[in-house]
Amino acid sequence: MIGTKKFNKYDRIAFRIVVGIIVVFGALFMYSTCTDSTGERKQDNKMLAYNYAEDFVKKRLKSPSTAKFPGLYEKSKHVTPLGGREYKINSWVDSQNGFGAMIRSNFSCKIIFEGNSVRVENLKIQ
Repeated sequence: MIGTKKFNKYDRIAFRIVVGIIVVFGALFMYSTCTDSTGERKQDNKMLAYNYAEDFVKKRLKSPSTAKFPGLYEKSKHVTPLGGREYKINSWVDSQNGFGAMIRSNFSCKIIFEGNSVRVENLKIQ
């Protein structure tokens, strides 16, 4: 046969080892880009931070039961990880004012996870 080569047993073993190493490094890379320093998933922490921000904002509204926040996809764009389990949120909420009219207010805050507790800093609703 012209132009073909048969692989011997050692060539096949070497090929499998190389492929195995590539798979392991790929998995480690994917894990490191999806988790933070505590091993928790980054996206989960961003959404958890946003949910806590919603709770803190609702406590300051005149009619919290009417509050409407952005959808899930837009929310993820409104959260900035600051490192050290701290997140900056810049977003909006639609809710009824004292006269019953729906108005949009922008809000910003910093959410900080400390052990088993969460606190908010610099909550501003405009």
